[in-house]
Amino acid sequence: MQELLTRIRRVGFMVVIGVCVIIYIGLGIVYMQQGPKQKDLEDKIEKTMAVVKKPLPSMEQLQAKYDAVNAALEPMETPEVLKVIVGIARESGIDVNPESGKFYIPPASGSKQKEMTQRTYSVLSFDNIRAQGDFDTVMNFISNFDAGSTLETMIVRKVDLSWVQISFEEEEVMRRAEFRAVMQAVADMMKDNNLDEIPNPINFEGGVAVNELTAFPDAITTAEGKKYTGTGTPSDGYILYEHDRITADNTSDYQTVNYIDKPVTEYYYTCQADGTVRQFDGPEMETATEYYGSEEIVFETVAKLAVDLYTIHEKG
Repeated sequence: MQELLTRIRRVGFMVVIGVCVIIYIGLGIVYMQQGPKQKDLEDKIEKTMAVVKKPLPSMEQLQAKYDAVNAALEPMETPEVLKVIVGIARESGIDVNPESGKFYIPPASGSKQKEMTQRTYSVLSFDNIRAQGDFDTVMNFISNFDAGSTLETMIVRKVDLSWVQISFEEEEVMRRAEFRAVMQAVADMMKDNNLDEIPNPINFEGGVAVNELTAFPDAITTAEGKKYTGTGTPSDGYILYEHDRITADNTSDYQTVNYIDKPVTEYYYTCQADGTVRQFDGPEMETATEYYGSEEIVFETVAKLAVDLYTIHEKG
């Protein structure tokens, strides 16, 4: 009997200890959770106070906003709407010249009436507005409608995107090919001569472009500047045609190499120290036209938009 009581006391004691441990662990978990919850609550209070502390708009500001909304909803004639859409395209960088074939607005499908919030609106719809250009330009055009930057009440219903390959005229093909050849020649020359930068380039800041590749991109750096130590007479400069190359392995010798297949180009060029080449139609920077684009194949983005313009319906 005594042994049984002893066992009961021992078991009871262990049960009490177990209960205490469980309670302690539970309290510990609750305590540990209080920190994150408290921090979360403080963050929410701080954000709420930031909103509450903002001053309420004045009656003048509210009236101005109300007037602006009503002005945006004023009825517009179709020619006026077309003029605004063309303006958005032009400002976005789309070529709106009819001859380019890169922008087209079909006739409006006619005005319809739509009731919303106990008010009747006129809805002027345009389907398949077509805009073509580089991706960023087309996205700027779409974003203007989507954000309501110009016409707050014009809603984009649908956008379809596709891509088309651009065909170039023969003259443009030749221009781009020459541009690529000069850029590649400069890159090859810099790599072949272990140049991170061209010492004395004919750069844009100099105000003059050249088309003689026996003096481009650097006709100034001397043979000594190229670390020549021999007794010969290598030509000066880091040039693309008939360049006298001096290697680090043997600075007493040189080798004449061509990085391009002709000494004179049709277009004119400048080159920055880092090897960036720019192309122009003449030597004088003040009057020359700069050309962009050297890719052999170019794709442009084509967007077709369906939009609705909402205005207040005028009862006739």
